[in-house]
Amino acid sequence: MPRADLDARSQSDLYGLFRVGSKMLEHPTTRETLRLATASAKAITGCSVPAVYVMADDRLVRYSGKANRRLDLLVEALAGTSGVLDNGDVWRYALFFRETGKVRGAFVLQAATEPSGNEMFMLQALAEPTGAALATAELIKRERREARELRQLYEAQAGSNRTMAATIVRLNAHQAIRDTIVAAAGTGNGEAQIVEALSAITRRAVVLQDSFGNERAFVGVDGAVSPSSMLVPDVQVSAAARLSTEWRSTVIRSRRETLGVIGIFDPDDARSEDDRFAVEYASAMIAVELAHHRDVAEVEIRLGRDLADDLVAGAGIVDALARAEALHFDLGGSQRVVLVSWENSTPNGVDIGAALRHELAAMRVPALISRRPDAVLAIVIDGHDLSQLYERLSVVMASTRGTIGVGGIATAEDLADSFSEASRALQIRAESRRPYGMSNHDDLGLLRILDTSGGGVQLERYLSEWLGALVDYDRDHGSELVRTLGMYLDAGGNYDRTADALVIHRSTLRYRLRRIREVSGRDVTDPESRLNLHVAIRARAALRDNLS
Repeated sequence: MPRADLDARSQSDLYGLFRVGSKMLEHPTTRETLRLATASAKAITGCSVPAVYVMADDRLVRYSGKANRRLDLLVEALAGTSGVLDNGDVWRYALFFRETGKVRGAFVLQAATEPSGNEMFMLQALAEPTGAALATAELIKRERREARELRQLYEAQAGSNRTMAATIVRLNAHQAIRDTIVAAAGTGNGEAQIVEALSAITRRAVVLQDSFGNERAFVGVDGAVSPSSMLVPDVQVSAAARLSTEWRSTVIRSRRETLGVIGIFDPDDARSEDDRFAVEYASAMIAVELAHHRDVAEVEIRLGRDLADDLVAGAGIVDALARAEALHFDLGGSQRVVLVSWENSTPNGVDIGAALRHELAAMRVPALISRRPDAVLAIVIDGHDLSQLYERLSVVMASTRGTIGVGGIATAEDLADSFSEASRALQIRAESRRPYGMSNHDDLGLLRILDTSGGGVQLERYLSEWLGALVDYDRDHGSELVRTLGMYLDAGGNYDRTADALVIHRSTLRYRLRRIREVSGRDVTDPESRLNLHVAIRARAALRDNLS
């Protein structure tokens, strides 16, 4: 319609539309734009607006108004071109809002009669700022969404950067820890140096114990005291870790075998992640050290076992001496054979061979150890106190149902004899009323002559041990110390009866008894010595009678 044809009211309405359009574009939002457009359409024509549509995903969707599927289809059928909708008696009109050629939304206008041409012109004029405002609102909405997404991406990237930076710091710290521990492991005493390095890293006390709970290395900090065994055999769980609340332990394993345990003093359980990493890495490095020592020990154990078997079987001494030297075992002096038998299934499942090896090492007793069908054999250097061996093994095995037999002193050439004596001592103990404990062949006394095998060799040794010095003295000096001792013992130690039987004075008897003590080294007032001396004299007399 030409501008000249517009009356004053229309000009006023156009000015109103201009103001509405300006208001729409001040802070455009879909909701505010449609509210202003709806109010203007009603003001221009007096029409109602039963349905409002907006574009979403390139298609019109209902924004407001009562659901009416038939009406929706009629609007869709116009394909974005404003026009009358077929609806019977009332006038309905679809007014589309466009911007840059694209549909941005639509109104359905309804009235009893069709508006005038001037009113339709005003509606068309209203559609232009409405479309522009809807497009601008969508653009702002999209920009805000993209800005929000960019901000989220930025925050995520910043978080990733912070995480990456923290990871780099942590990796650098872990690398420094690894370098420190690897350098410590490369020294001559790797285990102790690793423990010292771990203590320096964590600034805490650290202890290393073997699988028997014995301390291998300890570094104290701030007065911390080395704990007792952190790895104690348990009836329910073999080698289960037991630790005080002040120490945190990490079990060291290799090929599923427990090699030991490393503990760190941490009463408040406040170790950092770096501390925990350091402990784990140190444990892995110590596992390598202990596994190496174990492999070397296994070779030495195998060689020692073979040598022990050969020695008790009477192997060539020259070859045996060379093999023993390679194992740092001195065969040049005196040795003894020890046989140990324990119940087959102990409560804690500890191997008796490993326990014997460990306890002898702890007692600083050099030994070659092997296995027999019913016992464990050990060749030990003589001169060491073995009196606590049974008690120590009982503790380790968690059982007192064990028997130990100790053979007599022997040189390398005679270890077969010591083995026989240990076997005899073990057998006698096992068949006694108190089968569990330790018996030393040297202490068997009278029991040793009960075995007459081997042509009476044991009897000869027994007589030599108890009477040999007196027999030699009588032979060299033409004295009668053996006869005097026999008379004295037969008389029950009565001086008068003895002196009368020997037809000597009491002072002469006292002199002879003093010489007997000096020559034999035996105290005739000791009940056990008196018994063995008396039995030896009677056995000698019986042997002499049989030979005559």
